[in-house]
Amino acid sequence: MNRICGWVHALPLTPQPWRVVADSTQNVHKVTKVGTYTPDPMDLADHFRTIAANWWRILVISAVVAGGVYSWSRHQPDTYVAAFLVNVAPEVDKGQGIDPNTLAIRVANQTFVLESQTLGEQAVKTGKLHMTASELRSRLEVVTVPFAGNILIKTSAHSTQQALDEASAYAQALQQFSIDTVNAETQALIDQTQTSIDTLKARLKDPAIRPGSDIANQINTLLNAEQTQLITIKNPLGINLGVVRLKGGATLDNNGQPVAPRPMRDGLLAFLVAFVVASEGFVVVRALSDRVAKATDVEAITALTGLPVLALVPRGRGPEVVEAFRTLRTNLMFLEGSGRPRTIAILSPNPAAGKSFCAMHLAESAVAVDAQVVLVDADLRRPVLHQRLRTEREPGLSDALRGAPLSATLHRVDGHANLRLMPSGSPVTDTVAALGGRAFRDVLDSLDTAELVIVDTPPGAGYADALAVSAQCDAALLVLDSQTTRRRTTKQFIEALDRTGASLIGVVLNGATVNKRDTYDR
Repeated sequence: MNRICGWVHALPLTPQPWRVVADSTQNVHKVTKVGTYTPDPMDLADHFRTIAANWWRILVISAVVAGGVYSWSRHQPDTYVAAFLVNVAPEVDKGQGIDPNTLAIRVANQTFVLESQTLGEQAVKTGKLHMTASELRSRLEVVTVPFAGNILIKTSAHSTQQALDEASAYAQALQQFSIDTVNAETQALIDQTQTSIDTLKARLKDPAIRPGSDIANQINTLLNAEQTQLITIKNPLGINLGVVRLKGGATLDNNGQPVAPRPMRDGLLAFLVAFVVASEGFVVVRALSDRVAKATDVEAITALTGLPVLALVPRGRGPEVVEAFRTLRTNLMFLEGSGRPRTIAILSPNPAAGKSFCAMHLAESAVAVDAQVVLVDADLRRPVLHQRLRTEREPGLSDALRGAPLSATLHRVDGHANLRLMPSGSPVTDTVAALGGRAFRDVLDSLDTAELVIVDTPPGAGYADALAVSAQCDAALLVLDSQTTRRRTTKQFIEALDRTGASLIGVVLNGATVNKRDTYDR
């Protein structure tokens, strides 16, 4: 019988280990020898594709984080910063030169002193502050200008007066520390010089040294030098050399306005950081995930399986689902190379991949072009097609395998005149033996009036039934679910199918994300 879109049984009885794959250069399908397929590593395009597929999740996470940071920042108390400028080179003001290296050493030494626990304790005492030295040190910030000999002391507090008091206390404590240090060093030098003077005077009183002799003159010369040095050391102007000098008083930063919190700045920064972290997090999860694909990652599926993706089936039962199975039907009708298959096994490596759903909808789509279709439920373990199509379970496939009349096992399906369902039939103890024998192939051959026979199977990863069925069908379709199917399981299942001689012709990706057609249809 000639029909617009008929199905032709053109494959040999024993399928060969060949697989139909896409030829992108000629826009056709051709037969290619089965090989080992290794998924390509994630490249830059996959990186951005993953981010684009999760853009709304990334935005939600970023917005939530930004909102939380903004709210937290708004409830923080105001923070004020006060600064006090000190100088470690008073010689410059007196017109005296100073070596840059010496100046840098002074700045480094005074900075070290500023950040010490000892000076923190001294600042607490000087300013009569009601806090510990550790608390005060945590609020300290030191900014140095070595070439000018300046040190900027900054402290933060929750009130302007407290910030000013803390900065002043630190500056005064540093100045007092430097004065005490210089005084101690000066006193040590005075004591050393006085000891030298006393020693020289004692030698002049030695009877062995005659007045006016050369030795006496040398001692007098040294004595005069030491006394001159002592006078210089005791000069008050000399004490100020190297003492930290306070320049002005403490002033508030930001014109007296609080420098923190900044809710808008903090929220925006949190949004940007969360956006980057969330984006890279999804990329890492996608890279480490064992799921087959996300959204419409067709290239990744082809790289994994070595098979063309014949249809992308979205979730639900809308017009996009109908269109997906029309696409699958068209792809099967125009397969080239080994011809159009008449018996097709619908396989999946894992449960809940939508295998039975795809088998039923493919049958309905084929009936729509006036093809005679038989839908066989070869899932003898947990059959579901008889329930979904509202027919009796018995008699069915298992009964036909035992010799029951074929006509009795074919049930009419309401609403589809050209569709017949062969349910699973009565329970079977050894399902693999029932499906792997010659009897099953004889049943398929007996359905010679059907232009298309679609065979539903159990999950392939846990049971050998699917391997036995696919080996006796002209072709097999692999149904993968984007959420539940795993890469490792898929590769193992494909390798097992290759060993049995199953002829895989393509992949149906279930649970895919497709573009809405409503606007174009209108």
